[in-house]
Amino acid sequence: MQFSRKDEFREYFVNKFGIPHEVMENYTFWQRGKKVWAFCGIPCTVEDVEILGIRALKISGDVKPSTVFLRVVGKYATRNVIDLNETDAMEFMKGKTIFGNFDAERGYVIVRCNKEALGCGFYTGEGIVSQIPKEYRIQDSWV
Repeated sequence: MQFSRKDEFREYFVNKFGIPHEVMENYTFWQRGKKVWAFCGIPCTVEDVEILGIRALKISGDVKPSTVFLRVVGKYATRNVIDLNETDAMEFMKGKTIFGNFDAERGYVIVRCNKEALGCGFYTGEGIVSQIPKEYRIQDSWV
């Protein structure tokens, strides 16, 4: 399956999270199937490439940003960002839901602590459901 360049996904990050155009202009976006990859570098041919850059989005009915890409660009976000204290951030990184009312739209949000992006959460209006992949979660046995 071939990659196809889809730079319109840049606008998703600008509109949804308020990430400045100047930041997002550094990336080209490439779609293959239900995954969209962000690439920052010298343009190349993509005929025989398996992975190009880092996964930015997954499309399956709705558009879900990846934790990995949000960790890169999340520090620039001005909208749909939820800043947690250190205690709640630790629970979020364990995969737990953080209950409370936050100043964000319902749906996917960037979760930060001390201005550092932790990753993707899903805000239900009643709390933030952690979208941190299992392999990135903090295990109780680690702390």
